[in-house]
Amino acid sequence: MSHHIAAGLTRSHRWYRHTALLTVLLIIFGGFGPTANHSGVFHSGIFSPQPAVAGPATAPGPGWAHETSDLKPDPNIVFGRLSNGFRYVLMQNQRPENRVSLHLFVHAGSLNETEDQRGVAHFLEHMLFNGSTHFPPGELIRYFQSIGMQFGNDANAHTGFNETVYDVILPQGDAQNLEKGLLVMQDYAMGALLLEEEVKRESGVILSEMRSRDSAGYRTFKATLTFELPDFLVSERLPIGKATVVRHANRKLLKSFYDAWYRPDNMMLVMVGDFSIPTAKPLIESRFGPFTARAAAAQPPVLGHIAHQGVQVFYHHEPEAGGTSVSIETIRSEPPAADTAQARHQRMIEAMADRIVQSRLDSRLKAPETPFTSAAVGSGTYLNHIRYSDISADSSAEKWSQTLAAIEQELRRALLYGFRQEELERVRKDVLKQLDNAVRETPTRNSTTLARSIIHNIAENRVIRSPEQEESLLAPLVASATLEQVQKAFRDNWSATHRLVLVTGNADLTQTSRPSPQAQIRDAFLAAAKVAVSPPEAETATPFPYLPTPADIGQVASRDVLADLGITRIQLANGVRINLKRTDYKTNEVLANLIFGHGRSSEPESRPGLGLLAEPTVNESGLGGMDTDKLERAMAGKSTYVDFRIGETYFNFFAESVSDEMELLFQLLYAHIIDPGFRDDALALARERLHQDYQSASRSIEGMLKIEGTRFLAGGDSRFGMPSSFSAIRAIDLADIRNWIIPQLSSAPLELSIVGDIDEATVIELARRYLGALPAKSESNVTMRTTLPHLPAGSIRRIAVDTQIPKALVVSAWQTEDFWDIHRTRRLSVLADVFSERLRERIREKLGASYSPYAFNRASRAYDGYGLFQAYVNVAPDQTSAVLQEVKAIAADLVRKGVTEDERLRAIDPMLTSIKQYRQTNGYWLNSVMTASGRSPQQFAWARSFVDDFRAITVDELSRLATTYLIPERAAAVVIAPKAP
Repeated sequence: MSHHIAAGLTRSHRWYRHTALLTVLLIIFGGFGPTANHSGVFHSGIFSPQPAVAGPATAPGPGWAHETSDLKPDPNIVFGRLSNGFRYVLMQNQRPENRVSLHLFVHAGSLNETEDQRGVAHFLEHMLFNGSTHFPPGELIRYFQSIGMQFGNDANAHTGFNETVYDVILPQGDAQNLEKGLLVMQDYAMGALLLEEEVKRESGVILSEMRSRDSAGYRTFKATLTFELPDFLVSERLPIGKATVVRHANRKLLKSFYDAWYRPDNMMLVMVGDFSIPTAKPLIESRFGPFTARAAAAQPPVLGHIAHQGVQVFYHHEPEAGGTSVSIETIRSEPPAADTAQARHQRMIEAMADRIVQSRLDSRLKAPETPFTSAAVGSGTYLNHIRYSDISADSSAEKWSQTLAAIEQELRRALLYGFRQEELERVRKDVLKQLDNAVRETPTRNSTTLARSIIHNIAENRVIRSPEQEESLLAPLVASATLEQVQKAFRDNWSATHRLVLVTGNADLTQTSRPSPQAQIRDAFLAAAKVAVSPPEAETATPFPYLPTPADIGQVASRDVLADLGITRIQLANGVRINLKRTDYKTNEVLANLIFGHGRSSEPESRPGLGLLAEPTVNESGLGGMDTDKLERAMAGKSTYVDFRIGETYFNFFAESVSDEMELLFQLLYAHIIDPGFRDDALALARERLHQDYQSASRSIEGMLKIEGTRFLAGGDSRFGMPSSFSAIRAIDLADIRNWIIPQLSSAPLELSIVGDIDEATVIELARRYLGALPAKSESNVTMRTTLPHLPAGSIRRIAVDTQIPKALVVSAWQTEDFWDIHRTRRLSVLADVFSERLRERIREKLGASYSPYAFNRASRAYDGYGLFQAYVNVAPDQTSAVLQEVKAIAADLVRKGVTEDERLRAIDPMLTSIKQYRQTNGYWLNSVMTASGRSPQQFAWARSFVDDFRAITVDELSRLATTYLIPERAAAVVIAPKAP
């Protein structure tokens, strides 16, 4: 639902623009749609109801979608079906190398449950990790670790309304590893033990998961869904289930669902990665050919009906929400339709229409009279049955009615007056560029991303297509689309005779002296509808670049090639450093970091929270000569953007681009250096968004960790976490931000690192042109604090939160060391993994007290001697003391007895697999090796030793670190729980 999406749109304006453009393509390619995570909490960027039908809305049916369509499937995909009805999809793909993404899709989820089974689909998903034919209870995760896989990252599952999917990411694609992965999948499909004692224990874990997922947002979602679909099964079958069913579940209940729905003709295997298809086929036949149904097929559910009429109003008050969301929606049934060329044409035209309206909403964001802080519009079809359209916005509580009026009038403006030609041309350029980029990136797509897109397409009964096929189909349509077509598509999407008007969040409309909340909302909506709207104003495009190209070209003072790493280092005569690496990890991807100064470590003590406010303010300001709205118009049809970021040790302009836009990348970086923007309207927007974040954080367990806990663990250092009062943020003005950043941007040395699908000679020449002529710079004369953060050893900070959500958080911490002894830092990370595994075994598996406890070591690059080894455990409020003691006992046991060889292997082997994959990404080389290497050249040596050093870690080293750091006297803790009633 878009009003839920809008609640999350608190990042930069430009970030949302690029996300929305990608969404246009995902809609067309079939990869866009709601998913349910492991908790069963439904996440959607679009409205997600289902139709009034007697059976599952998206049943794949006996054949493939392309068999009844005029669309041809991707020729690189192999489709297969065994005689028992079990299906498989195979696709070879080499990114990342050697890895295989393996998924078992079960076409059954919470919609397939009866009333007394609510939560069983999700419960069963958990149970398949707790005992099967070949893996006794407790052994499957150990098995994953033994073959180099990490539970969570490489082995996981999720349950949705009409699907359950099991994921296994294999470390190799040879026959032996395929056998191992298929053995696990076979056990999922037909080998669940469902032991009674395991069911009882796992119920505690699931109840803990329910508690950990509970939030103001989730409660709003459930209430909203009941309003939107009062007579539809979706609103009564959230995948997480009912606590009473989970608490009393037994083997019989779970097995009845397992046998009814885990059938060969209701399941499918998807395998994408670096493997041989001729090798895989007989292995699949061997494992799944003998699979027979254990019970008669269950009857499909009766899903209900949808019958909205007129103006219907919904109000839901959540005092713990940070802001208020306002939406206008339509929801109606639509007969299922085949996936055809015409259908995809129509979806594309609709997406283009929505994008025009989205651009209008975006352009209003920083206008002084605009009441909302983010807004979104969307439409489409979900599960082949439901047409939805919605427009939504977020605001502060006191501006809900103005926000409702704003989105109603923006919607009506589009419906009455349509669009302007320049708006269509802007979207046309963007979509054509995105289609082209998708084709260019085809050779190096990620296997897991591909596999999940395939699963989604099949679940939605859509033809699986390649980017080349989609560009061939859609580019001519986009190029020739007319205003009339796009306007008609938008009006058709909003042609329903009803309107659903929703106000949710922290706006309290229950004052007794006024009409009911529903009456207030209806009156506001009807009043807004009476206000006349004017046609959209013409857009004027401002050319970019607007700064003259530098006349002088800088000279190369030194050049150094690190042949073994494939990195070239350049120093220009003016002192600017350039680090370059050409890669083939991802075709057409270019990433860059331009760093300067000292980042958040230089934040003045008198201005706590300056970094929190400065980053979004700069990003929302655009450039000195172009605000973000003008800049976005100038960037139509381009794929390059620059974001300002504040790290612990430096400020950073991060850039993402494509291979044929290298000069544009340098032009943007140059403009940000020469003519940065600092605007009052951007500050006001950033401050209001941050205020909403504060309101939400101050009423949540996790939020109060940021506001009070993080700073406590740093000894009160204001550079950590969020200020305890928003008044500190309110006191910051634009001069504070400018006076902090500009001196460092003006005088500090610059270092640019750029990696990806680049031509090295071209990049060097552009760097000489745009960076080489800049004035020479020396270290900025910024005053740095002399005080250092420190852990208040031996202390416990108890924080009471004004919340109705019954959950708590325990954080135990030990001070370690800073980052710069890389051998120690790496070993502390392995020790944290060992600690995490003990937390899982003792707190999750044994006690059932927490869904996902974990530990990590965070070593500082900015502060000498400061690092924190931390254990995080979400628990019930009445379990904080017991869990805190359990965490202390785990630490004491590691100090007393040390780490075992089995624990070392189960931590390091998956890490080595992940490291090998991580090294095949541009992000690793940019962020971990090249960025700031001019300041810290030892990073190159770290890259060389990355694999071997982890492989060489010993039990004795890990045990010594535990003895050194995890002793009781060095510990501190934060315990956050709801206030006593």
